[in-house]
Amino acid sequence: MILFDDKTHLQFALIRVNSRFRILISVILIFLPLRGFGESEGARVALDLAREGDYAGAAVEFRRAAMESDQAPARGGWFWASAYEYHRAAKLSVSDRMLDRAEDADPALSDRALLLRGENAMKGGRWDESAFYFESAVEGAASDPQRAYAARKLAASRVRLKDVEGAEAALDRSSLRETDGRDALQAYREGRDKRPGLGGALGMLPGFGYFYAGEWATGFRSLILNSLFIFGMLHTAENEQWGAFAVITFFEFTWYSGSIYGGIDSTHRFNRRREDQCVDGILGRASFEPDSSVLPTVSLRFQF
Repeated sequence: MILFDDKTHLQFALIRVNSRFRILISVILIFLPLRGFGESEGARVALDLAREGDYAGAAVEFRRAAMESDQAPARGGWFWASAYEYHRAAKLSVSDRMLDRAEDADPALSDRALLLRGENAMKGGRWDESAFYFESAVEGAASDPQRAYAARKLAASRVRLKDVEGAEAALDRSSLRETDGRDALQAYREGRDKRPGLGGALGMLPGFGYFYAGEWATGFRSLILNSLFIFGMLHTAENEQWGAFAVITFFEFTWYSGSIYGGIDSTHRFNRRREDQCVDGILGRASFEPDSSVLPTVSLRFQF
C-alpha cells in the first residue's frame, strides 16, 4: 500500500495536468500549421503561375485563397492580388469585380484599389474614368511615392483628354520635382496637331498627304506607284488595249483612293505619336507591383 502526503498528491496532480497540457499544445501545433500551409502553398502556386506568364491562372489561385480564408483582411488581400493578376491578363471587368470584393472584405484597401481601378480604366482607354480614379488616389495617397505615381497617371490621363493645363496641375500635386514631365508637357504645348481634313485634301496629289504627316517613305512609295499606274493607263489607252486599260484603271483607282485615305489616317497617326511621346515623358519608368513576400498584406513597391 502506497501512501501519499499532501505534497505528493499536489506533485502528482501537477504532473497529470502538465501532461494533458503538453498533449493539447502538441495537437494545436500539429493542426494549425496545416491550415496555414494550405494558404501559403496556394500563394506559391499563384506566384509560380504569374512568373510563367499565366496571369489568369494566378488570378484564379489567389481568388481561391480568398474564398478559403476566414479572416477579412487576408480575404481582402487575396482578392486584391487576384484583381492585379486579372489586370495583367487584360481581363479588366473581372479585375474590377475582384476589387469590389477586396474592398468589401477590407475597406482599408481602398487607396490601393483606386490605383488598380485607374490602371484598368487606362488600359481600356477610358480616360475620364482613369482621371477620376487617379484624382481620388492622389487625394487618398498613404505615402509620397504613391502620391507621385498617382499624380503622373492623372497627368497622363489629362493629356489623353487634351487637357494640358489639367495635366500640369496634376504634376504640381506630385511629391517629386517632375522635371521630365514638365518638359514633355512644354514640348507638347509648343507643337501642333495635324489636320485630318487637310491631309485628305493633300492626298488627292498622290503622296502629299503622307508628306504633310511626315511619313516621307510612304509618301514617295505612293507617288511612284500612282505614277506607274497612270503611265500604264495612258500607254494602254493610246494603243487601244482596253482590257489592260480596265485592269490597270481598277488598280489605280484603289491606289489613288488609298492615297486620300492614307493622308487622313497618317495625320491621326502623327497626332497619336505626339501624344504618346508626351505621355511617355510624363510617366517615365513609373510602375508598381505588390510585394509578394508579405501577401495577403498588400504592400506596393513603386519605381520611377
